[in-house]
Amino acid sequence: MKVHTYVKRALAIAVVGVLAGCSLTPQYQRPNADLPESWAEQKVAVSSNTPTEWRELFQDAELEQLMAEALAANHDLAAAVTRIEQAKATAKMASSRLLPYASVSVAGSRQREIGGDHNLASSDDSQLSVSYELDLWGANRANVQAAAARVAAREYDMESTRLVLQADVASYYFQTLALKDRLAIAQKNLEAARSLMSLIEVRYSSGAASGLDVAQQRTALLNIEVEVPELQQSLTETQSALALLLGRVPQAFDVRTQSLADVIPPALAAGQPGDLLQRRPDVRAAEADLLAANADIGVARAALYPSMELSATGLVTNWLTGGSSTVAALTTSLAQVLFDGGERSGQVQLADATRRELVETYLQTVLTSVKEVNDSLKAVATAERRATLLTQTVEQAQLALRLATTRYQAGSDDLLTVLESQSSQLNAEDSLVQAKLARVNASITLFKALGGSWSAT
Repeated sequence: MKVHTYVKRALAIAVVGVLAGCSLTPQYQRPNADLPESWAEQKVAVSSNTPTEWRELFQDAELEQLMAEALAANHDLAAAVTRIEQAKATAKMASSRLLPYASVSVAGSRQREIGGDHNLASSDDSQLSVSYELDLWGANRANVQAAAARVAAREYDMESTRLVLQADVASYYFQTLALKDRLAIAQKNLEAARSLMSLIEVRYSSGAASGLDVAQQRTALLNIEVEVPELQQSLTETQSALALLLGRVPQAFDVRTQSLADVIPPALAAGQPGDLLQRRPDVRAAEADLLAANADIGVARAALYPSMELSATGLVTNWLTGGSSTVAALTTSLAQVLFDGGERSGQVQLADATRRELVETYLQTVLTSVKEVNDSLKAVATAERRATLLTQTVEQAQLALRLATTRYQAGSDDLLTVLESQSSQLNAEDSLVQAKLARVNASITLFKALGGSWSAT
C-alpha cells in the first residue's frame, strides 16, 4: 500500500514537472572581477588608425606570408581545431537526448520436415519501438547547455592558440632581424679592430708603439671575434624555432629580410580594462567553462528526482504470408532510485565544487589579463625611452672613437683611450639594436594582451 502511494506521489510530481517545465540549473551570474577604471600607464595611442590586424601592425610582407604559413601548417593549432570537433560531437550526442529514440526489427523463421517437401510452419514479425524520456527536471536541456558551452570554450581555446602562435611568429621573426643586425655590427667592428691592429703593428715596427699596445689591441680583437660565432649560433637557433612554428624542418629555411632598422613600432590604444572581458579569448574560454559547470549542477540535481519514459511499440506478425495481425502498446515507466549510498548527492557536491573552482579560475584569468596589459604598456614606454637614449649614446660613442683614433695617430693619447672608445661604441650599438627589439616585442606583447585581432561575437 505504501509503495502504491509513493508511485502516485511520484507520478503527480512528474506531471507537475512536465507542466511547469522545471529546471534545476542555477541562474548564471558573471563573477565580479572588480576591474580598475583605467591603466596605470596612461600613455596610449590617440590616433583613430590603431591597427586591428597583425598585417596592419608592422606592414611587413614577409612577416604576413610567414604568419599565413603558420596558420595553415602549425600542428598545435591543428590539434586545437580537432578539440573543437570533439566538443561538437559531444554536443551532438547531448542534443540527441531531447528527441525520441526509434528502432525497428524484422525477424522470420520457417520450419521444414526433414526429408520432406512441405513446410511445417513459418512466421515473420516486424516490430517498431519508439521511446522518449520526458525531461522533467531539465537534465537533458542542461546537458545540451553544458555541451554547447564547452564547444564555445574549445573555440576560444583555439583562438588563444592562434593568437599566441601569431605573436610567437612575429617575435621570432623580429628577433632574427635583430640578431642579423647585431652580427653585422660585430663584423663591422671586427673589421675596424683589424684596421686598428694593422696601424698599431706599423707603429710598433717604427718604434712609435710598444709591445703592450700590440697585445692590448690583439686582446680587443679576439674579444670581438669570439662574439661572432655566438651570435651566429643564436641566429641559427632562432630561425629553427621560427621554422618549427611554420611546421617546417629547419634545414634550408632562412628569413630573407636582413635588418630591423626599417621596422616602425606601431602605436596601440589600450581601451578600458573592462574591454578585456570580451576581447581576450582566454577570458571568454574561462567563462564558457564556468557556464558549462553551472549547467552540470542542474544535471546532477535532476538525478535526485524520478525519471519518466514513454514507450510505444507496434508489432506486425505474418505480414509476408498474408495473414497478418497487428498489436500496439503504449507504456509509461517511472523510475526513482531509493538508496544509492549518497552517490547522487555526492555528484551534486562535486558539480558545485567544480563550479566554485572555475569561478576562481575565471577571476585569476581576468586579473592576469589586466596585469599583462598593464606590464606591456609600461614596457612600451620604457623601451621607447631607452631606445631614444641609446640612439644618442651611439652617436656620442662613434664620435669619441673617431676623436680617440685621430689623437692616438697624432700621438696625443695613448692606446687605452682608443680601446675604451672602441668597446663603448660596440656595446652602445649592440644595446641599441636590443632596445629596438624590446620596443617591437613590447608592441607584440601588448597587442596579444589586448586580445589581438580576435573579437568576440
